[in-house]
Amino acid sequence: MRSLDIADKGTMELADGFLRLRWREGATVGADEAQAALAAIEALGQGASLPMLIHIQGVNFSRAARRILPSASQVSRIALVGSSAVDYVIALFVLHVVPLPFPSRYFTSSQEAITWLRKPPE
Repeated sequence: MRSLDIADKGTMELADGFLRLRWREGATVGADEAQAALAAIEALGQGASLPMLIHIQGVNFSRAARRILPSASQVSRIALVGSSAVDYVIALFVLHVVPLPFPSRYFTSSQEAITWLRKPPE
């Protein structure tokens, strides 16, 4: 397992065939942190398009950060995991307002998200 720090606000790791981004609860993610996350995807993925799990519990995202998303060449699918109504609203923005070139879903259970990420593409 390899892990990278994301601007002291989170960590990105590659383990078991997928990327996992854990933002620290209470962190505010701006454009710089979002760009650092994209750089970590590139560094860990080494050109492969991998499934990705993103923990968004209790995290604030700036408008600019919400617009910075990985490409299909970096990520094959995304599972967002949250636990509150605010997390759900953030996920809805990512999943429905911004068109993504890969499958994406919101979960309240990390294990359900991982199961979905491991399923073969439909």
